[in-house]
Amino acid sequence: MQPTFVPVAPMWWVSNFGGLVANGIIAARKKSKLTRLVFGAAVVTHVVEAGYAYRTATREGLDDAAWKWGLQTLAVGFPSLIALHELLAEREEARLLEG
Repeated sequence: MQPTFVPVAPMWWVSNFGGLVANGIIAARKKSKLTRLVFGAAVVTHVVEAGYAYRTATREGLDDAAWKWGLQTLAVGFPSLIALHELLAEREEARLLEG
């Protein structure tokens, strides 16, 4: 049976999720419009990416793991989307080989 979820490397959790949290802390403490804008843009980007990941996983038949893809993408962003697209390409290749 083919996998339906692939976790990203721990370094992405440290750099991307950790960076998002650090950005939020800085934005809250600095009270600068620019830092709040940057943090807000990052949050919106991650929310949109997470929605895309969830919808894509559901559409491609990964229903049982769609929530995992959504949450992982919400936290780490694009590395999760890359992993999702690679998994879908592997599944498509295997499907074509099975004929």
